Amino acid sequence: MAGIGAGPPPEFVQAILVSFDPQSNPTLRGQASSSLEALRQSDDGWAFCMQAFGSAVEEQVKFWCLQTVIHMVTKKSRYAQLPAEQRCSLQRALVAWLQARGGAETDEPASVKNKFAQLFVAVLKADFPLAWPDAFSQLLCTLGNGLVAIDMFLRVLNELHEQVVVHEESNGYDSETATRVKDGMRDRCLAQVADAWYSILQLHSTAPALCAACLHTVHLHVAWIPIELVANPRWFGTLRPFLHHGALHDGASLVLKEIVEKRMDAANKMEHLTELRIVPMLTEAAGSGVQTSPRFGALVAALCLELLDCWDRLAGAAPPSARAAMLVPRAVEMLQQTLPLLLQTLACDDMETSHTTLAFLHSYVGRLRKLLPSQRDLAAHEGQLQALLLVLGQRCVYPDDFDFESPDEAEEAFLAYRRELSTLFKGVARVHATLAQEMCRSTLLRTLERLGEVPWTHLEVALWLLYTLGEGLPESMLRQKGGFFEQLMATLTASSASAYPHRAVQLMSFELNVRYYRFFLANPEHLPAALATFLDGRGIYNGDREVRARACYLLLRFVKQTLKDASAAAYSEVARTLHVVLAHQRTEHSPYTQLLEQLYAAEGRVPPPAPAPPFFGDAHARASGLQLPEPPQLSAPEALNLFEAYGLLLGARLAPADQVGEQLQRLLALPMAHLQALTQGAAQGVPPGLSTSLSAEMVRQLRCAREVEAAHHISAVALTSKGFVDVGVNDEGSHMLRDAFSRATQAVIASMSVFGESAEVRAKCSMLLHRMIETLGVELLGVLSSALPQLLGAADARELVELVTLVNQLVLKFKSSILAPVTVLFCPLSTTVFAHLGALDAAIASSSSASVGATGPASEPVRERRNLLRCFYSLLHSLVHSDLADVLAAPQNSAHAAPSLRALLAGCIEGPDMQLQRQCFAITQRLVELWVGTVPGFDTYVLHEVLPVCFQAPAQPHFMLKDAAALPLLEASAQLQKAILAKLGNELLSYLRDRLLPSLGCEATFCTEYVRRVAEGDVHQLRDFIRDALVRR
Repeated sequence: MAGIGAGPPPEFVQAILVSFDPQSNPTLRGQASSSLEALRQSDDGWAFCMQAFGSAVEEQVKFWCLQTVIHMVTKKSRYAQLPAEQRCSLQRALVAWLQARGGAETDEPASVKNKFAQLFVAVLKADFPLAWPDAFSQLLCTLGNGLVAIDMFLRVLNELHEQVVVHEESNGYDSETATRVKDGMRDRCLAQVADAWYSILQLHSTAPALCAACLHTVHLHVAWIPIELVANPRWFGTLRPFLHHGALHDGASLVLKEIVEKRMDAANKMEHLTELRIVPMLTEAAGSGVQTSPRFGALVAALCLELLDCWDRLAGAAPPSARAAMLVPRAVEMLQQTLPLLLQTLACDDMETSHTTLAFLHSYVGRLRKLLPSQRDLAAHEGQLQALLLVLGQRCVYPDDFDFESPDEAEEAFLAYRRELSTLFKGVARVHATLAQEMCRSTLLRTLERLGEVPWTHLEVALWLLYTLGEGLPESMLRQKGGFFEQLMATLTASSASAYPHRAVQLMSFELNVRYYRFFLANPEHLPAALATFLDGRGIYNGDREVRARACYLLLRFVKQTLKDASAAAYSEVARTLHVVLAHQRTEHSPYTQLLEQLYAAEGRVPPPAPAPPFFGDAHARASGLQLPEPPQLSAPEALNLFEAYGLLLGARLAPADQVGEQLQRLLALPMAHLQALTQGAAQGVPPGLSTSLSAEMVRQLRCAREVEAAHHISAVALTSKGFVDVGVNDEGSHMLRDAFSRATQAVIASMSVFGESAEVRAKCSMLLHRMIETLGVELLGVLSSALPQLLGAADARELVELVTLVNQLVLKFKSSILAPVTVLFCPLSTTVFAHLGALDAAIASSSSASVGATGPASEPVRERRNLLRCFYSLLHSLVHSDLADVLAAPQNSAHAAPSLRALLAGCIEGPDMQLQRQCFAITQRLVELWVGTVPGFDTYVLHEVLPVCFQAPAQPHFMLKDAAALPLLEASAQLQKAILAKLGNELLSYLRDRLLPSLGCEATFCTEYVRRVAEGDVHQLRDFIRDALVRR
């Protein structure tokens, strides 16, 4: 079959070539593929293909023929049915083809060689060792033929690794096959294979590429062959010089790594590593001048990990043994000898090589954490930790040309690498804080001493190390009087580091102030200097947008952290600066105004002048003696951060009350003037002077830009109010604050007449109303009664949840004192809730979600419905437990009482949230306690409608007794029944015994016992009885 004849039929060759050619005629390609597939499936197609393979010239033909035979061999049902003679014939053909490979003239394309190796191994998997015992001896006999034969030998072994050894589902791994093949090799040929490898490695001077390929093959098999075959003086004598050879360095590293990682118990592993004398070998290789590669780094890291694992396992051996006690110091000693080499690898400029060490270093630091109770044992590792800290600091230095604006892939990789080094640095600091502190101290002080000449990268990393050090350390260490952090922060604050002209340094200076804010609380004399960094050209006046944006945000955080314990003097300058900056914000810089200007310019018109701001900051700045450049025009997020910070300062009442009131009124007048102008413009439609024939798209863009700006101004008021609580209380100066917020809120509500269709504006209005509950208190109710219908009119489900939460917040804060206004608010609120629930129910019913159970995946309408009901139930719970149940029974809400009760009873039954069901039971119980005997008809409603849910709830598919929430739900049901008993007495018992329980199919004896438990037992006894009955059903 393997003989070379006249070649395969031309039509067969042409069919294969057409099928491989994507440019060929699709019809012809389809016909060719069909005929080839028929040949593939035929009984003797494989034999034809094997013969064609031996005589074909074209690469595609050879490839297709081999693939067809592989298809037959890997189909166990087909190959197992082949007669033994045909299987032997196939084996002989394979060996014959291999024997014909020798010199370069017999070489084949890589695709053919790889496919042949796949076929050889596929037959090997099926037949070795029983039906093809001499497969490997025949393979080994071809090695003397030449380099091509050696190449095929290695490719077959590589494929053997992929198909037999590797335990992956994708390669069809079969443990029985793997065991059979590997055991057969151990019994017959592994020693000869290892000798063949060794012989191939001797060709390193004449065939280095083949030698490198052999090293790769060897490393694939070390894990399962007897280790003495490759871990012996002869092999190591060969591998040692390879570590100094650039072309063979990686391959030797791979083999040695597998030898080091060979699985064995800890004691044997220590003796194995000792006998290898690998530490001096690697140290010698590292000093030979060959560039350290990722694979050499992985070898060093693997050695360290193995030594660390031996140390850990031997130290924790149970029961302790003399052998283990003797080997522990040896493991530690060898590890300490290897660590300099590992740190040298960590320090490599090549990030991939450096990264290979990190897994070990994380494990090493974790192991040292176990030594914390014994400072003497930990002291033995101080030298390694100190060296590690220094290398970490060096490796965290940014490249000089790092692009912060748009980092490329390599720079993104560096940022990820730096984050991992940061984690490692913090781990070392937790193990030995003193060493980490001293390293940070010396680095920072040395850098600050030559601040004028130091590169930005060195200053940034010195600041970054100090910043990183503070994460995760005990607060007592951060607040220690006269301690490390206090000394360094005092030195840093007194320096000019924050003025260094580089973005990364400036940002890190702000971050340090915020992280170590406790330093400024303990040392208030340094607070003005820290605040000044935020207020001038280093911070909110910075020309770099990213620095300015971050400075505005961090200033807000810093104010929150330090304001409570600060003096008025420390923050007076902050208030003045914020006043000036915010007063200079002009609407002409907003996207809406710029869009308007473009439209006017397009029509050759001059836009009307913008309305003058309500006040200017210049006079105020001159009065305070400030010498500042023109204030910057802030982005929306930057301005909102400053509004909130200014509001916090005013709300802290650091100035006299009348002055605070005046400043607040002037501050809120800014966004309110802009909002009113926007409202008037929206009411007018097309801006004055512009053509009324604007395109629909341009009108849409104008409307969207106007809405975004309106939402921004409402947010400014809401965020400013965060500094104020309960200004409705009549204390000194509160009337000015109350008036300012009340007028602003009314202006916002008035704007809803034109902006009510905007979801973004509605959301910000809702946020403002939430804030005004805390700020204005009950005075908000007058505004809310007119605002709520406008907000509800266009609200979606998410916004409706926010509005229900808003009313709930009022109820929880003021309880029964707001009965009348809440009664009015409940009517439009509940009307909208039930309308939305109806729409959601219809959407769910018309979709596939209708067939999904309570425990199945929830669609978006299902999730919205659950969220809305959860929020509505929470409101009902607050009403009935805040002496506001009369809201539900009020005449004006009579139309909503029945739907509310139906929704409540459905909530007692529906899943999957059994805690929510329990809340519904609690609400129902409270209504029973309040309404039975007082609300006409409710007694009968309780028996006919309420009582059955106690039995329907545990009958639902989602109710599982093993669920932790099941028993509390049964207890809530029992509590409801006891509450009904307390109100209805024998009427309940007779109804249970004579009507409800029999209708559920309960036997008379059970009915009698159940009624007795309800009448005589306590809640827990009734709960347990119900649970036991459910277990028995």
